[in-house]
Amino acid sequence: MSSWKRSSRAGRYAEQHYRRLRRRWRQRVLGPLLLIVSPFLVAAIALTAFTDGWLRWNGGVVLGAGLALFVVAWKSPPQHIERWGTGAEGERHTARALRPLLRSGWHVVHDLDWPRAGNVDHLVVGPAGVFVLDSKAWSGVVNVDDAGATITPRDNPDAAWTARGQRGRQARAGTAVARALALRSGLAVPQPEPVVVVWARFPQRVESAGGVTYVEGEHLADWLISRPQRLHRDQVAQLAAAADDDLLQISVRRS
Repeated sequence: MSSWKRSSRAGRYAEQHYRRLRRRWRQRVLGPLLLIVSPFLVAAIALTAFTDGWLRWNGGVVLGAGLALFVVAWKSPPQHIERWGTGAEGERHTARALRPLLRSGWHVVHDLDWPRAGNVDHLVVGPAGVFVLDSKAWSGVVNVDDAGATITPRDNPDAAWTARGQRGRQARAGTAVARALALRSGLAVPQPEPVVVVWARFPQRVESAGGVTYVEGEHLADWLISRPQRLHRDQVAQLAAAADDDLLQISVRRS
């Protein structure tokens, strides 16, 4: 039987942030964009309205080019905004990867609001313990070592960069989740294991660095099932009952 917890839709926070940033960006660039496109539109209208033959045909071409330029620019926000949309899609991929676990007594909650800190992408509770998951849809090839995860774009190896800060944020998220679960369930909660779910080419598949385990998304369910048992069935049930998408909000209000 499925043991799906009531939860926000995976990627909700990232998707809402993406839409908010994109709306603000569009409001800011609309005026300059219209100034750039307007000459194309005026020329096209003049050619199609007051000429014939090949000039009218050229007017149609200019009109199409102007409209295409507007649409492409309108749908192409800067990369730092686009990353939020990509991140939301990565969280949805993780949600799908976790579904097979639900038939085996695991419990999943997505998008826990974390006041003053954003959100926790996924909370997973099962026989192997408590896991705090952060989904990452990186573009490139991922390699994990003591420095963390280094992402190398396939078409530009010189632009490789290292994702920093995962250890600190994941540790804080784990502590917040453990404290909130303990408050609500009355149980002694094992420290959640921090996991980064990698949606990119990741030849290592599973690697640990700085107390964080990086797991290839397609390998996630198998990896979780292979972990040693840390919780009995009744403990899993009690913690699952305590876990909800308002979990961290309640713990903040009680502090």
